[in-house]
Amino acid sequence: MKKQAGITMTIMLYLMAAIAIAYVIRIGGNYPTGVDTMCHVYKGDVLYHAIRQGNWYPLYDRFWYNGVQMMRYWAPLPVYFLAFCQAIAGGVDLEGYLVFVSLVFYLGALVWLYIGIRKNRLVLGAFMGGLWFFMPNNLYALFVEGNLPRSLSMVLLPLFIYFVSEYLFENNWRSLIRAVPVFVGIALCHVGYAGMIALAMLLFLLVYRILYHRTGKCIPVIISIILPFMIIGIWLYASLKGGITSTDSSQVMKGFFQDAVISLNPLRRLTRGNTDFYFGFAAFVVAVFGAFCSKRRSMNGFWAALLIFACTTTSMYTVLSKLPGSQYLWMLRFISIALVMILYSFMMWTSLKRGFVILCCVLLVLDCIPSYGLIWHGIGERTAKENMQLSADASLITKARSITKQRVALMDGSRLGAMAPYLLTDYDEEQTQGTYGAGWQSAATAVNIVELNEAAERGFYPYLFDRALELGNDTVLIKISELKNGNKDIPDVTNAAKEQEFTLVQYNDSFLLYHREISTVFGTVCKYDGLAIGNAAASLTYSYPDITRGDSANLDDYTFAELSGYKVIYLSGFSYSDKTKAEKLVKRLSNAGVKIIISGDGIPQDAHTKERDFLGVSCQDIYFENGYPILYTARGELDSLLFDKENAQWKTVYFNGLDQADGYLYDSGMRVDFAGTVYNDNIVFIGLNLSYHYFLTKDENVGAYMDRLMGDQLNSLPDRTIVPLKITYRSDEIRIESPRDNVNTSLAYHDIFHSKQKLLSEHALTVVRHGVTVIRLNYPYVMQGMILSLAGIIGYLFFILWLRRKHHDLVTKEKRPQEVKG
Repeated sequence: MKKQAGITMTIMLYLMAAIAIAYVIRIGGNYPTGVDTMCHVYKGDVLYHAIRQGNWYPLYDRFWYNGVQMMRYWAPLPVYFLAFCQAIAGGVDLEGYLVFVSLVFYLGALVWLYIGIRKNRLVLGAFMGGLWFFMPNNLYALFVEGNLPRSLSMVLLPLFIYFVSEYLFENNWRSLIRAVPVFVGIALCHVGYAGMIALAMLLFLLVYRILYHRTGKCIPVIISIILPFMIIGIWLYASLKGGITSTDSSQVMKGFFQDAVISLNPLRRLTRGNTDFYFGFAAFVVAVFGAFCSKRRSMNGFWAALLIFACTTTSMYTVLSKLPGSQYLWMLRFISIALVMILYSFMMWTSLKRGFVILCCVLLVLDCIPSYGLIWHGIGERTAKENMQLSADASLITKARSITKQRVALMDGSRLGAMAPYLLTDYDEEQTQGTYGAGWQSAATAVNIVELNEAAERGFYPYLFDRALELGNDTVLIKISELKNGNKDIPDVTNAAKEQEFTLVQYNDSFLLYHREISTVFGTVCKYDGLAIGNAAASLTYSYPDITRGDSANLDDYTFAELSGYKVIYLSGFSYSDKTKAEKLVKRLSNAGVKIIISGDGIPQDAHTKERDFLGVSCQDIYFENGYPILYTARGELDSLLFDKENAQWKTVYFNGLDQADGYLYDSGMRVDFAGTVYNDNIVFIGLNLSYHYFLTKDENVGAYMDRLMGDQLNSLPDRTIVPLKITYRSDEIRIESPRDNVNTSLAYHDIFHSKQKLLSEHALTVVRHGVTVIRLNYPYVMQGMILSLAGIIGYLFFILWLRRKHHDLVTKEKRPQEVKG
């Protein structure tokens, strides 16, 4: 009875604490915080309103990224949970966020209390429940990163560790059965984080194998981790067939390692604020203490946690980056997994004297105190809504929403995080479509967006406004700090805007707001004079907006009829299946009057000879440092700027086999050719990576030389025509009426689009024919996903039977762990 009263009292205290957390955050007025928080709040709001209209799984949202599959590339459970929280809060999304934070604390605390009850460690379990939410790294994930899905998954993480440990150390096979649905929940919160947990568990099992010399139980645990990924196949298969797997995360990975001193310095948060991941000095001390002093039953988690910590340090980056799939080893994200192992092992350390238990608990609490500023911001003078209105006014978003007819390109360099697209598209019940958003992995137009950002950062402003128009933006909002030269470039930006009929509507110290008056929803029809083919070819289009980026890098994907419509074709980083056929196509095009510019640095390697040659011209490597030597051309010396400082070491090529050399240099006294023609004057080879140097430095002399090589074939801008459209959106259908053929609608093209009318994709945008086009939205890869989920469910049932049958055999074949206290 006394124990039950204690449990009830603890639950009530948790509830009071959850309410208090929400209240403290609310009175501060400075919420929601976190870089990505509003991305998730927005999704919950969209789902909440969709459910109210009877749509329980919205396939498409038109307000972000020119149309996005909101539920496809990010796990769905947090979105439903946020919608549920919003419903509890009376339909107000910001109040729903407060409910979410409270429930993350409350449910996480109950999980630890449950573990404490099951392990007969009620007091310590109750303490862990109150502590878990406030662990610095957990607060960092929720209030700095704004990673709400990961915060929700961390509610279930201790439960998963408990069930697996019960199987490994207590021979409780039923616990491993329960671990599977728990891990399903984690994967449906954040599949990437579930993958990290899976890797951490492999390390946990390795330590288990070393300490206990047992292998029989490791395979079932691994199966219990694999099965959940199969069970959620109905969602996961479609998710992996797109944005998540097509992104290169190698550079992102590098940012998820840091010095051990930073991870363990408790005072850094007082001097620098909560700007870094923090493992926790107290947690580290407890882990070291436990690894060397605890009994074998509890030391497994301590050692595994210490190994994870070691892998988060910068010295391990070089080692881990060599591993297959290493681009996904974002090791600082593993910290909370290590913390669960430490706290659970500490709870299992039953032989530790009470005085040491109290001392460790006090250290853990003290270590949380410097992070209090993530929750407590004092009593604010304004409400959250008023603060948002001020942000919208200061960033000119309020004005942008009022003048926009179709879409806004909000180019703030993500300085406002997910708050900026939220203010544009969902704040105050007013919705304006945007080319940008948050959670770029789900954007079909990710490449287009990168190109816009690159154009702003490097000063290619005519390109910026032309491609913004292609993306359907009648309004462009630019943060001045995103321009190459800041305020100095404002006249150049404004002049470039005027060329596309954009006018500077409003500006302040931080933002420029441009708008083109277009009275209706619109698409565009565009005639480009040039085409850039290849993975390295797009850089030339910034300087020459009249050149368009080809959607394929393979020459075999283009026909003569298609290519002969261009005046200039630029090849760099291209490929082919049949070299002879590709060479014949290029020659035929040159005979038809098309100028072909071939970058030597982008010529593919011959499959048979392993040499880089094309049309009889071979490439030879050459290296420069800081800048080119004196370059000679048919019109005299070419003075060039020094290399971009980040590319001081310049590896490039020169040519052998040109019919007519136009540019050359002397290397160790020997003349080598870097530009010229072959076959006829329309096929031009250019080496030394001059075109990329021009992109990086905007070297005027090199630019003039490039102009001469291409001839007077290109205009300053492509011929882009505005076409009025009528677009109607329904939950499962998009209806487009177009007065012309081959109109780029500016809607992102998705593989869930199905139509009886012909649909085309150009630059990841949807192109329609004349008349009415009805696009049906269908859930992708249904059959493949269902098969995978069905296989997972059947596998789970067989797994239960197998464990039940094997349980007694395992007991007899393996020695039961020695019953020792601790």
